[in-house]
Amino acid sequence: MTNITRRSALQSMAIAGTGLAVGVTASAQDAATKPATAGMKVPAYSAAVYKLDDLVGLNKDLLEQHYKLYTGYVNNTNKANAALSEMLAAGKADSAEFNEYRRRLGFEYNGMRLHEYYFGCMKSGGSPVDAKLKKAVGDVWGSWEAWMTDFVRTGMMRGVGWSILYQDPMNGALSHHWIGDHEYFHPAGFSPILVMDVWEHAFLLQFGAGGRKAYVDAFFKNVDWSIVGKRLK
Repeated sequence: MTNITRRSALQSMAIAGTGLAVGVTASAQDAATKPATAGMKVPAYSAAVYKLDDLVGLNKDLLEQHYKLYTGYVNNTNKANAALSEMLAAGKADSAEFNEYRRRLGFEYNGMRLHEYYFGCMKSGGSPVDAKLKKAVGDVWGSWEAWMTDFVRTGMMRGVGWSILYQDPMNGALSHHWIGDHEYFHPAGFSPILVMDVWEHAFLLQFGAGGRKAYVDAFFKNVDWSIVGKRLK
């Protein structure tokens, strides 16, 4: 069996994005005896638009490059979904390539969604702290300051990923989680409340390899707490 790597799957993804269908060879007898397999109905995602050119302490080049990465996740989510649908219709759903696309979809989709939570809670200069959110985190961590320290601590962990304040919809509990890459270690069913990107691409261009803390400080100068508070149930 051919060994399908992530790189070869991504190359195939680019082909799928052009609209080329996966070919199927079948005899007339096969066509007469085997019912056609329908592909999946998949959504088409579009990149959201954000006003990012005047954020305090974060330069325009950094934000433009970051936004381009986000649009790449949107495009690759659409390409992966299209490839899966075409391969399902072509009878290739049991192939290693199909499996790799399905795994890769988790990376691309979460990369898209997490960036939307991230960019979606930012505006120039931020906004006053939401009273409901301040009380909720104070009930758990003892104070706003203690909560902030723990959230930043999570974001300063070594690795590539995200610091996220989550809420458990079953009981309303709040907790911090480190998300590896985009798709690892999400608590099942939890709702993201505050999402901070700490991949190197979020800060390296402006702050350098050792500049994560300076970037985190700049991020908090631009948080729209009214949006974050609305995510709290």
